[in-house]
Amino acid sequence: MAEKNYDKIFEKIKKGSQYTDFFELRIDYLEKPEFSKVREILKLPYKFLFTFRSKKEGGAKRVSEKTQLEWILWALEEKFHLVDIEWQLLKKYYKKLNITPYYYNKILVSYHNFHKTPSDKYLNNLLKEMYKKGVKRAKIVCICQVFQDSLRLLNLVSRAKEFGIELISFGMETQGKLSRILCLLAGSPFTYVVLTKEEAVAPGQLDIVTAKNTYFFLKNFLNS
Repeated sequence: MAEKNYDKIFEKIKKGSQYTDFFELRIDYLEKPEFSKVREILKLPYKFLFTFRSKKEGGAKRVSEKTQLEWILWALEEKFHLVDIEWQLLKKYYKKLNITPYYYNKILVSYHNFHKTPSDKYLNNLLKEMYKKGVKRAKIVCICQVFQDSLRLLNLVSRAKEFGIELISFGMETQGKLSRILCLLAGSPFTYVVLTKEEAVAPGQLDIVTAKNTYFFLKNFLNS
């Protein structure tokens, strides 16, 4: 949920709860992020993914890495189901973060490329690097210039399992739109959707009704 104020977030959760019990909180969209107010959201009987995205990774505004890290370290101690940490940030502050195996079960390491889908060699090396850092859950999302790019991203899901990494991987833009659903059939634990298509915060993001209908259609087709 990418909202500027807390009332809107509560409103969206209420509407969205008829479809799901798992919500992403985009802290970077809030006009005035406050620990105490975010903690009030966590009292609701749902699972939450904490995300404080930097501007270069698609965030709503520019924030210092110090602020980002402060929020991430706070979130790791709170009752979030998962906490998103950008791959570049993790690498840069790996020693400072001093992440224990316990926290890795709660961390979702994310990599975004808003220019292209890198080569298979690059993507394979990315998985290897994540494995060496102890990553257990990851997200790899890239702009797709052709449909084949999205297929390469989907192939990463099974490849990641060889490293013991549970991966969410799909493409952005029109050529990657279907992979947002296909990743679930490929083995990703979840995907990213919005309540209505007007609320999309990433290129090609689907609304939840369209996503669910497409998913069940494809699943029934494959099982028929």
